[in-house]
Amino acid sequence: MQILRRFILGSPLFLPLVAVLGAIPGGWWCVVPGMAVVLAGVCRLWRIACCVLLCALLAGLHTGLVEKKSAELRERVEELEVVELRGTVERVLRRGYVLNTGWNGARVVLRGKSLSTPGDVVQVRAARQDLRLPGIPGVFNPETWMRGQGYAVSLDLVEEQKLGKPLSLRTVQHWGLMLREKLAARLMPPGTATDPARQVLCSLVLGDKSGAEAETMEVFRYGGCLHAFAVSGLHVGLVSGIFWLLFRILRVRPVVIRPLILAVVGMYVLMTGCAVPAIRAYLMLAVLLCGYMLQRRVRLLNTWSFAALLILLADPSQLYNAGFLLSFGVYAVLCLALALCLEEKAWFGPDDYIPVTFLTPWEQRCRHLELCIRGAVIVSLSAWLVSVPITLAFFHSANTTGFLTNIVITPILPVVMFCGLLHLCLGGIPWLGVVSGWLAQKSALALLSVVAWFAELPYAYLPAQQPAPLSSLLVQGTNYGGSFTMLGNHGLLIDCGNGFTAEMKTIPTLFHAGYTPAVLLITSPAAKNGGGVDVLLRKWPELRVIHANELPPGGCTFETQAGKYTVFMPPMDAFRRPASHHCPIVLWESPEGKVLHVGDAAYGTYAAMPESALFADITILGKNPCAPVPVPENGRSILLPNRAHASLSAFAVPPSGLLWLHSIKQQQQ
Repeated sequence: MQILRRFILGSPLFLPLVAVLGAIPGGWWCVVPGMAVVLAGVCRLWRIACCVLLCALLAGLHTGLVEKKSAELRERVEELEVVELRGTVERVLRRGYVLNTGWNGARVVLRGKSLSTPGDVVQVRAARQDLRLPGIPGVFNPETWMRGQGYAVSLDLVEEQKLGKPLSLRTVQHWGLMLREKLAARLMPPGTATDPARQVLCSLVLGDKSGAEAETMEVFRYGGCLHAFAVSGLHVGLVSGIFWLLFRILRVRPVVIRPLILAVVGMYVLMTGCAVPAIRAYLMLAVLLCGYMLQRRVRLLNTWSFAALLILLADPSQLYNAGFLLSFGVYAVLCLALALCLEEKAWFGPDDYIPVTFLTPWEQRCRHLELCIRGAVIVSLSAWLVSVPITLAFFHSANTTGFLTNIVITPILPVVMFCGLLHLCLGGIPWLGVVSGWLAQKSALALLSVVAWFAELPYAYLPAQQPAPLSSLLVQGTNYGGSFTMLGNHGLLIDCGNGFTAEMKTIPTLFHAGYTPAVLLITSPAAKNGGGVDVLLRKWPELRVIHANELPPGGCTFETQAGKYTVFMPPMDAFRRPASHHCPIVLWESPEGKVLHVGDAAYGTYAAMPESALFADITILGKNPCAPVPVPENGRSILLPNRAHASLSAFAVPPSGLLWLHSIKQQQQ
């Protein structure tokens, strides 16, 4: 009991944090705050018990009020379809913004064109927006994302009226973002937007990922260090360390350095968008420096609990945010790993029991090197182990080489950050700006090269599920009633959408569903220049591409691991008709049976096929606007998504599965 009492007294904010973690979800989790109060009472720590009870009540009340307001807003949207809202612009998105309707009010995502900036008070009219939920786990799920961000509903912006821009925290944050844009122009001058090294500099130093291309982001994602692009404790620690070293070189006294560091890092966090990981790191840094200035002992567990309490009491929805869980979870494990590293025996070099005074200079350097290597391995491995379950739960993917990548780039990241900050300070000075820019670009290029090498290793980035069977198929609806179909793993992919659709929809869906296409068939001549083929070829360079308009009148036949495919072309007179008659028909013969992909082909193409090819176990039909193909009586039929039922999402099972057809019927209803 005395040990437990000393532990609670050493970190008095840990029990209130545990109570808040139980009060936010509600339900039977409410037992956790009660147990925390009882535990503090048993240890006769009545003030801590009162603090636990107060924090639990505040968290529960805040969560309940926000959920009540959100539910009322959703009911209004369901009844009226067009609602009027008034609030403050909290965050600007790629297309739209987030509207905060007030304290303990609902936060709404508004989609549409707008010139509003954070801090603007607006009055809007918005219409209901149907969320298209993915059918494949791992693909971006707007409902899960909105819950983690604390958003009640997503609406389409109909009309907007600005009412003013009072001085507020959001306005100050907007000023910080404007300053970041000006500094980003120094790291990425006009005409260098396609340079990957410049993109890495802007993302790593300033947290500005708006200019980063998908290929650059993919390299860091596959390399297991995408966290370098999100301003977090890593960036806050590097910035504070660099400026601390700079002030010490200038012979500034530590008493003056500490408040200067707080001001500089606070401006940096504000300028980079005030992300939750950055706020967590800044709060812990502020407690640490204030403890030194007030000559008070600081415990990491208590500081960690303090930062988590402030964030959760202000916004309880952060408990469901992957960034919050990764930031606090990884930091907690890092502290334990560092303690383990200091207690661990030396892996090589002089024995730990030999006094330092007896060691030669070479042996002392060897001991320091061993401690650095030991710390990098233990810390990186610990952080990787705790991040894998979180990434599996939220993103349904895992990186197998991330801990190795982070070990190697540990000495490179401070160099890139230092060179980037140096160029921000000296970029406007002749000659010095050229030298600092060259150093920053070369260091970022070295970092990118190392990460790219690890990203290209086999099985570096894996989905959370096994590869799909060879005989399975996938139907995925895209925007505006379009779709693509995957016939068999390592088989035929029919259509892929334009460049944006291929990047944001086709590739993620195939990856998380466990499919690898061997052949791509483009059925529409207009899709040839849409950019989707180029995106897929960058992902799968060995992919064979077939354009239907380039095939001979008799079509073609080919085989892959998944089976035999026959492409039936429209009759010759169909090419003198509208483009809707040019779509071919594909027959897939697999060991499990036959699948006939009619798609949007016209009835004339279907009637011209051999009679033996018309009978299939599954027929996939579209909706030709002029001459639709009737639903065959034999086998099972599946309707592709179109404008009439564009909400159909992805389904993937073997052709013989009845569960798939049942799911499609439910979705269509």
